[in-house]
Amino acid sequence: MKIVSNIRKILKVALYTSPLIGILAITPMFIIRMVPFQIYPRSVLSLTFIIFLAWMINISIIYFWEKFKIRNESFNILRYFLSYLLSASFIIFAMRMRKIFFSGIFTSCEITRPHSPLATFVMAISLNTVILIILDLILLKAKKTRIEIENAQLKQKNSEALYQQLKQQIHPHFLFNALNTLKSLINKSPEVAEDYLIKLSDFLRVSVSAGNDNIVKIEEEMKLCLGYLEIQKIRYGEALQFTIDIPEKICETGFVPVFSLQLLSENAIKHNALTNELPLKIKISYEDGRITVINNLQPKLTAETTTGSGLINLAERYKILSGDEIKIHTSANQFSASIKVIKNEDRNY
Repeated sequence: MKIVSNIRKILKVALYTSPLIGILAITPMFIIRMVPFQIYPRSVLSLTFIIFLAWMINISIIYFWEKFKIRNESFNILRYFLSYLLSASFIIFAMRMRKIFFSGIFTSCEITRPHSPLATFVMAISLNTVILIILDLILLKAKKTRIEIENAQLKQKNSEALYQQLKQQIHPHFLFNALNTLKSLINKSPEVAEDYLIKLSDFLRVSVSAGNDNIVKIEEEMKLCLGYLEIQKIRYGEALQFTIDIPEKICETGFVPVFSLQLLSENAIKHNALTNELPLKIKISYEDGRITVINNLQPKLTAETTTGSGLINLAERYKILSGDEIKIHTSANQFSASIKVIKNEDRNY
């Protein structure tokens, strides 16, 4: 299919360059030799036909080489040799036959001086050289386009592979923390642990179906996020407080990476101390096309065991999906992370 596509492009170029080359080649002779212009149309037409047939010879050589995949270091040298041997020889033969056919009439073959026996040979070499130059430019452009397409496809596949690798890190990371929490709750309060397990089961059921997508509607992501926050609410009680302020229309029309808001909420809980006296307050809000997760900053005295890849993971996934960066801002008493809402038409960035 690639060969056919290239041949079609070359044929189109041959059709509109043949008369142009013919005009450029023969016009100076009419001007210099003061030949009557009555025969000009006939000369241009006949020379155009010869040049087009020379194009066909060169195209046939290219087709033969590509069809049988003859590729080696001397490929271009052999192609040029065959081109000049066949194409130039044909032009010389055709122009001499044209002179015989138009005997008694001024033609471009008769425009040259009698003492210039090599004039037809020089013209044939020159015409074939012009054809080869144009042909090589077409092939070079086609090769460049093919390489660019292949590079773009490779980049896309690499991005997809990287994204899948990053996404696969989410469930093990979350389950590791959830099971540790469940273990501690079983020892402290079996009844609370049972409620926690039910909530965790519901959350995982929703997350499994959502995990098949790269990005989801905000309303679907909020179900995941709320499920997660409710699970943590069982564990921390009044030490965890959260509010959500996202317009319903935005929830229905906007998109975000799957597990993005859930991960930002998890990140806030993981890195901050939660007590009834100093509760952790998480606010998820929408403003100017971005969703921001804000929490008061009260770092834990002892760091929790973590892979340290959560926020970095999300930033890389978000960059792959949208091309945008996550905006992170830290002050003395507040931490915030915001992501731009992905519009429906930008879903396949």
